[in-house]
Amino acid sequence: MSILSTRIRKREEQDRRSEERLLALWRMLSICGLIFLAFAAFLGFTLVLPASLELQSLQQQRESVLQRLNRAQEEEEEAHDRFIWMMDPEYFEQIARDRANQAKEGETVIRRPGSANRPSPQTRPSPRN
Repeated sequence: MSILSTRIRKREEQDRRSEERLLALWRMLSICGLIFLAFAAFLGFTLVLPASLELQSLQQQRESVLQRLNRAQEEEEEAHDRFIWMMDPEYFEQIARDRANQAKEGETVIRRPGSANRPSPQTRPSPRN
């Protein structure tokens, strides 16, 4: 055997070992990558999922509170309108005359049988500007 054939065999052996090392390195990197992805997914679920659920719960609470606020604003507006009408002396006088079944001079009261058509703050137009 010549020195040349020995060197060729050694070179081939070195190339084979180098390929084996490279293949082992790729396998190790693939496994590390999978472990990293699994860890990232676990971390994402533990951090993002609870926050997402809490956000959804807060949005539902917000909607509920907004509905209650709208109802309260409507009730406040109705109460304000009633207050305005009750502070109006003409309205107050009209209610008093109606309840006492009286009329002003020159005024005629006509009542339909079975109807209670008394003026109320709910049926009057709003005096707001």
